[in-house]
Amino acid sequence: MPVKFFIITLSLLFSVAIANAQRTSTFPSPIGFVNDYESDFTDEQVKNLDYTVKELLAQTMLRDSLKGIEIAIVTVTEKMYGDEKEFSSYVTRLGDKWGVADKGENKAIIIAYGQKIRKVTIVTGSALDNILPPAVCHRIVDEKMAPAFRKGNYYEAILEAIKSIKEGLGL
Repeated sequence: MPVKFFIITLSLLFSVAIANAQRTSTFPSPIGFVNDYESDFTDEQVKNLDYTVKELLAQTMLRDSLKGIEIAIVTVTEKMYGDEKEFSSYVTRLGDKWGVADKGENKAIIIAYGQKIRKVTIVTGSALDNILPPAVCHRIVDEKMAPAFRKGNYYEAILEAIKSIKEGLGL
């Protein structure tokens, strides 16, 4: 019986070690403004989102208080998310690894979701806290993005987020 107990214990420990090794978060290299790692968007949708982000960024350049804003859209896979407790923490770390808005003032905006992990967030840098505070970002997610997500329309959800962000920035 002790040998059987030892083998079972060893098997359980080995299984836990493998499970923990597989859950480590990963941070792939950015592709551009739109980083569709889940392949949720068509090529045309990626082009349209890219254009929409560039248009928003061009508008921010006309206002001194908004100059330097950087935006990234990212779909997060289960493998990428790994062992993070909070989705927003993972997205913040991803933005840090990518260097989103790391040029002095932190004016980053990252719109992220994971279809399979059923998580979504909008993370902003500290320099945007007065313009787009977390409460506003949560409201955008809940009121603008969630209805489109429930219908499986991820592209529309992101467009709604960008539209709401533009309004929040006063553009």
